[in-house]
Amino acid sequence: MPSVNSWQAANMALFSYGIIKAQSCQQEQVARQVVCGEQVESTNRRWRRFLSNTAFSLPDFFGEWSSWVLRRLGMKAVTLLVDETKLGDRLGVMVVGVAWEGRCLPLAWWVYVANSAADYPAVGQVGMIKALLEYVRPGVPDGVEVLVQADRGIGTSPDLCRVVEQLGWHYLFRVTCQTKLVLPDGGDVTIAQQVQPGEIWAGQGLAFKQRGRIPAHARALWTAGYDQPWALVTNDERLTGHEYARRNWQEQGFRDLKSGGWHWHDSRIREPLHMARLLVLLALAYVWMVALGSHAVASGCAQPLLKRADGCSRRRWSLFKEGLRFFVQHLQPNTAFFFLRFIPDHRFT
Repeated sequence: MPSVNSWQAANMALFSYGIIKAQSCQQEQVARQVVCGEQVESTNRRWRRFLSNTAFSLPDFFGEWSSWVLRRLGMKAVTLLVDETKLGDRLGVMVVGVAWEGRCLPLAWWVYVANSAADYPAVGQVGMIKALLEYVRPGVPDGVEVLVQADRGIGTSPDLCRVVEQLGWHYLFRVTCQTKLVLPDGGDVTIAQQVQPGEIWAGQGLAFKQRGRIPAHARALWTAGYDQPWALVTNDERLTGHEYARRNWQEQGFRDLKSGGWHWHDSRIREPLHMARLLVLLALAYVWMVALGSHAVASGCAQPLLKRADGCSRRRWSLFKEGLRFFVQHLQPNTAFFFLRFIPDHRFT
């Protein structure tokens, strides 16, 4: 990462390692895990200096980090997931990440004061997402197809559809149950109302009748047992709509960063830029553990698959949890490190 100097790189490595060992993002707990022949308070000061370091360029980091992750994933097509999460009533975070093996690897983010119209970014929600996608774009290898997914709170936006198309990418957005599609014959239908439980529907026309009339393909899927159908719009006619199931991987990733792993929600940080730099450390530690989880699977150290009632298999543990277990049992006792690769789980192929 050319934009990261040696001091920044050393602290990124030290503190992301400390987060893994502490399984926490609390300053004191992390410092105790990585204190290096100095007082714990000295390590605390190093932590605070990193979080307040205005010379650390987040946009440059996002581009270089995205390039590092996406090139090592080595996929010909990637799905970028967009979602917002809250840290109590203090901060909101808009995150763009890449879907991989049941999890979302964070690539770029924007942190802002939560629940305050006066403090909300002046560029608005679409402007934030556009900036984040543009930070990621230089890191996408040539020839790789990109699909962007978002839930209805974000995806019910003709402006965001236009942003993704201008980047030369595809989108698959869930929209509200009131969203209409204007059909080629001039009539219109409410997308969500075209299916009953267990049914699938596909159509094409102009989406967002009142606010955009964008040429799009619509999909409605109502899986049995769910309260509501998925009403989806896309600019890629090849998509069936089932691909939208990956969007939940971002929810799983947020859970890992919070209660399931680094306890991000317990951080007391209130300054948005300080939190954005903390998320650099959390993302490094998180992606490292997911990659280690893939090593655990490839080396036969992972938990065996579970058979479901329908005959299909599922993981007993996520790759993140497998990575943590692999780290504690095999790496930490031997202070062992090795070049990280993302290894697809071939047990499902």
